[in-house]
Amino acid sequence: MSLNFHVVERPDMSKDAEKGDKLYYGQIRSLKKVSFQKLCDMIAMRSTAFIGDVMLVVEGLLSVMQERLEEGDIIQMGRLGNFRMVAGSKGAATVDDFDTSLFKNARIVYVPGTMLNDIRKSATYEEIKPLSSEKSSPSTPDDDRPVIE
Repeated sequence: MSLNFHVVERPDMSKDAEKGDKLYYGQIRSLKKVSFQKLCDMIAMRSTAFIGDVMLVVEGLLSVMQERLEEGDIIQMGRLGNFRMVAGSKGAATVDDFDTSLFKNARIVYVPGTMLNDIRKSATYEEIKPLSSEKSSPSTPDDDRPVIE
């Protein structure tokens, strides 16, 4: 597995940096999205289920996850990981002064499981080079690559 990246210039935000100093950072780039339809199709091809069955099960999973997260449960999904709801609050001077309006927006916390942690640990990186601005030579009949202009 190789993650695509490109190098970007950004201001140096370290505390001992001079104003205007810049550093170069690697930034991961996703090149495409896998739609829900395509994901279900890929799962169906790896099983005996039809795509409609896969979609039905995934939608059912999401419905149950919503219900259980709203109840405050931790959802354990084996090697995939765990999901749970958290929310912090502002403080109150006394217990009697505290009410639910002091809560900040709730968030869903996801903790990757063993499978995804293994993928993360074994990641490699491949730089995406920008296309050259120089004009390339015209294509020959035996060359099926497009001319970049």
